[in-house]
Amino acid sequence: MADSTSQPFFVEEGDPPSKREILKAALRLFVRHGLCETTIRAIAVEAGYTNPALFKFFAGKEELALCLFERCYAKLSADIAGAILPGRPFRANLRAVITSFAMALDEQPEAFLYVQEELRRFWPSVSPTIRRRSIVGMIKALFQQGAREGAVTAEVSADLLAHAFTGVLAQFGRASYFGEFPGDAEAWAPKLEQMVSRMAKP
Repeated sequence: MADSTSQPFFVEEGDPPSKREILKAALRLFVRHGLCETTIRAIAVEAGYTNPALFKFFAGKEELALCLFERCYAKLSADIAGAILPGRPFRANLRAVITSFAMALDEQPEAFLYVQEELRRFWPSVSPTIRRRSIVGMIKALFQQGAREGAVTAEVSADLLAHAFTGVLAQFGRASYFGEFPGDAEAWAPKLEQMVSRMAKP
């Protein structure tokens, strides 16, 4: 139960060691067995602590699960926001977004899968700050940039393209997690970019 020097991105600097282990154990079990099937006791045992240690930080499993979701989503959202630079051409921004996504998937595949699987459940409950930085919203703005530059078809709405694009990334992420795409996700980034560019071609 030693604390790792390289912490997952959903662990924050101020988290005590016991909270870090609880978060890591919860994510492993939520992805492996599902949210409904995972009990508080199972999380505590996996983390190497007792139930009271978990309740010191979270009122229950739902609060813990939402905390994990918000932290994972916020990191993915921040990565995408950082990849889209004002004044840079659409294709360069698209490449940076796909590379950023692939690097996050390589770094913490369980966190990515958890966000995808639990988005419908937790999105209505996330904080307004997170909702304002919606991944789909940022991708929509990216495709609007592409349309203005003539790099993206104007015959398909940016909304539809944004949802199609995020759907492609979600499916790739799931397939990659289950070993259907060998090697690092980052190695597949050029092919993903090529496919998306053809999909949105004017």
